Amino acid sequence: MSNPLILFPHQPFSPREIDTEFTSEFESARSVGFDISLYDHEAIEKHEICRGLKNTNPKYPNQPLILRGWMLPGEAYAKLYQGLVKKGFNPITKPDQYEQAHYIPLAYPQTKGHTPKTAWIEGDDPQQAWNLYQEFNSKEAIIKDWVKSAKSRWKDACYIPAHTQKERFLEIFQNFRSERSKLFNRGVVLREFIPIVERGSDIRGLPIIEETRLFFWHGKLVVPPQAKSPSPLDEIERWQMIANRFQSKFMTIDVALLTDGTWKIVEVGDGGVSGLPVSLDPERFYASLWNHSQETSNSPCTNQ
Repeated sequence: MSNPLILFPHQPFSPREIDTEFTSEFESARSVGFDISLYDHEAIEKHEICRGLKNTNPKYPNQPLILRGWMLPGEAYAKLYQGLVKKGFNPITKPDQYEQAHYIPLAYPQTKGHTPKTAWIEGDDPQQAWNLYQEFNSKEAIIKDWVKSAKSRWKDACYIPAHTQKERFLEIFQNFRSERSKLFNRGVVLREFIPIVERGSDIRGLPIIEETRLFFWHGKLVVPPQAKSPSPLDEIERWQMIANRFQSKFMTIDVALLTDGTWKIVEVGDGGVSGLPVSLDPERFYASLWNHSQETSNSPCTNQ
């Protein structure tokens, strides 16, 4: 059996200490048998690959590698991938697979019909964004970049009421763009707002919605979420069908329960940079991921 390595970010300025946000994952992954190594996330963001991977080496040629870290722009991930291959690793997610799951416009063809109506532009031209909004003018909408929104400022930088006039739209746009600042990613996305079941609100007043993150390995659910009713597992064949449309071997699909009782996809992502939900026990997650990784490594039908 192969023994994959999981690559975690280290603590800033402490290359031998795990980033504290990943401590429980680090310990859980190691306890079930994964090899572990640390990388410098900040260096990778700056495309300083040699510095970022200076303490990372495979235990045997072509060792499978699974990233568990912070989000990276596609360009930085491609550099990281090249650096890992040069070191002798076999990263399970290729750059084009990462981008397909990471960027909303690239994921949309695989999720269309199962997710809110979505449209986008490249760049951040306000007039182009306003022109794009005409497709949504009669409905409520939200504004994002190609990866994330500014939902912490829900009312003035994310949510767009139906029939919003140009002056107000541009105010929301500028607030959104200012909030995303240097983290702004590639372009502007508008999505139709969908009525998700709410379970109260957090201390900032943001709604707590009925949403579940599902991890997939080679198109199969890694670990079921906690039992509840209604459950997204009632439609597991639907989610696995969609996961299999993606090139990625390790990805996430976030599904939400709507007020009409149906489920829709609100987001997909790369499995390497998607956080574990608070309700998902790291030990349970990594034990299941280990079993899945061993099954695929020993299957003669596994796609490479």
